[in-house]
Amino acid sequence: MEKKDNKQKQSIFSSFGRMFKRLFSFGGKKKELNVFEEEEIKSPSKVIFSNFIHNKFTIIGLILFIGIFSFAYIGGMFRQMDPVYQEPILQNIGPGTGYLDFPSELEGKKIVQISSGITFSVALTDDGKVYAWGKDTDGATEVPSNLGTNVVKIAAGDRHVVALTDSGEVIGWGKNDFHQAELTYEAKAQLKSDEKVIDVSASDKYTALVTDKGNVIILGATGANNMDYVPSEIQGRVAAVDANSYNMVLLLKDGTIATMGVSGNEFSDVPKELTDGSIKIVKAKMSYANGIALDDQGKIHVWGANGDNMRDGVPAINEKVVDVSGSRNALFAVGESGKVYAWGNDDLNDISVPSSATNIKQVFSGYFQNYAVDNNNEIHAWGNDGYVLGTDAQGRDYFTRLMHGGRVTLVVGIIAVIIETVLGLLIGMISGFKGGKVDNLLMRFTEIVSSVPFMPLVITLSASLGNDLSTDQKMYLIMIILGVISWPGMARLVRAQILIEREKDFVLAARALGIKEGSIIVRHILPNVMNICIVNMTLSYADKMLMEAALSFLGFGVQEPMPSWGNMLNGAQRAIVIENYWWQWIIPAVCVVIAALGVNLVGDALREALDPKENEK
Repeated sequence: MEKKDNKQKQSIFSSFGRMFKRLFSFGGKKKELNVFEEEEIKSPSKVIFSNFIHNKFTIIGLILFIGIFSFAYIGGMFRQMDPVYQEPILQNIGPGTGYLDFPSELEGKKIVQISSGITFSVALTDDGKVYAWGKDTDGATEVPSNLGTNVVKIAAGDRHVVALTDSGEVIGWGKNDFHQAELTYEAKAQLKSDEKVIDVSASDKYTALVTDKGNVIILGATGANNMDYVPSEIQGRVAAVDANSYNMVLLLKDGTIATMGVSGNEFSDVPKELTDGSIKIVKAKMSYANGIALDDQGKIHVWGANGDNMRDGVPAINEKVVDVSGSRNALFAVGESGKVYAWGNDDLNDISVPSSATNIKQVFSGYFQNYAVDNNNEIHAWGNDGYVLGTDAQGRDYFTRLMHGGRVTLVVGIIAVIIETVLGLLIGMISGFKGGKVDNLLMRFTEIVSSVPFMPLVITLSASLGNDLSTDQKMYLIMIILGVISWPGMARLVRAQILIEREKDFVLAARALGIKEGSIIVRHILPNVMNICIVNMTLSYADKMLMEAALSFLGFGVQEPMPSWGNMLNGAQRAIVIENYWWQWIIPAVCVVIAALGVNLVGDALREALDPKENEK
């Protein structure tokens, strides 16, 4: 049995070896044919097909092009894209996945708290230890070795983490460009000698602290969100706080709700019953633009903006709620039965709660990663698990946009080639067959079109005609411009071939039989020039893809937010992109090269297969 397995393995490796030898052994001795094989008569189509598939470059070209075509079209079917979607806080995140892969050391441990940043998460266990995982941004997952085991609370901001010890000490790490991860001298000055920090929350570039005296202290950047001013009427009354980019929700000691930060938005318009004391609130959390509060009767109260049906789309909850939480784009509630209710935006799988999440006792949500802990202390995770090829400057998934951008680039090339071929064939056939004044007039017109500088003309037409057009209309315009401007080469090629074909005996015979000129051109001459046209179309297709990429790269092709490989390369004009965000220009450039190379190799193989003289080499 073992010998049989070894023979099978050797046979497999031998097959692979022969395949690669056939692919990359250019030249060498041809197979010697016997008399019957030499004298075998094959149809022209069989000869062409045989010559085509036995060309080593054909296999390589087909593999490259079919691979890139499948990636763009078949892959795009499984990954839908909203062109206008963007998440600026996730901008320029490098390639990487596994944001939700929490450490195995957490299994079986009692989880006190989990807090998430934009690409990472940190957890606190009942023994005071802190664990971190996900994609590291600015050292946010590098837990300080001197942190100790007396941590009682943690909070993750966008790119930083703050831990609170049982003695009230604040320890931070990660990005600290605005001193959001450290207790500054100004903050220390606000703390009274007998005052201790008891709660902490973090968000974009700032951290909020709550003291046992009910006071709020803000660390970090506060200019854009008005956090530099804490209303005097709430100082001394705060019990807990939860922060987002522009606002904070504060749970006061008397069970009411207050907000601070940017005013005049829907979030700052808190329902009266949550502020007048008629309802006692025990927990308050928030998403990007909404707040959710849990009262002492187990009922939830939601307010704020209604984007993604966050306010009016609260699911029917026919049981007492024991916990609430909020990520950036979703809200969560846990019923006493252990069921998790989720609503909001699901672009990053925020509300795709796994079916295994049953008997849940608490939900922890951050930016885009969410975790539920059940009664057996098992962790269930859902949300954003990362980006295979990173994100762009608007925080969009680069892998998805690369697929759909490939669709645009490939389609633009196809339509442009079709237009070019139709015009070139029509003008070339008429000019070559008619001759005389018609030929002279059409060829002079062809020369005029050819003499116009291609790139300046396309840029001028695109800029002048495309200002009032939609994104889709601009894309169609580029297809038409590329096709209309590129036909002279095809027309000359067809004309030259027609001049040869029209003097042959079969054309003379057709004329003698009284067949109409149009029928002679279409039925008798056209099939004889189609071989050259097919080859030219194939090679021209690669040129059109490169031209679209060049135009979009310069900003005159397909426009944002619709992606194409060309406009995805546009960011490479900036030095910071070239130096720091390699995936934003190398990957689309490689896709363009692979597609163009694959088409060119197939085109060359077609030319050789269709030319009998090539077979004699």
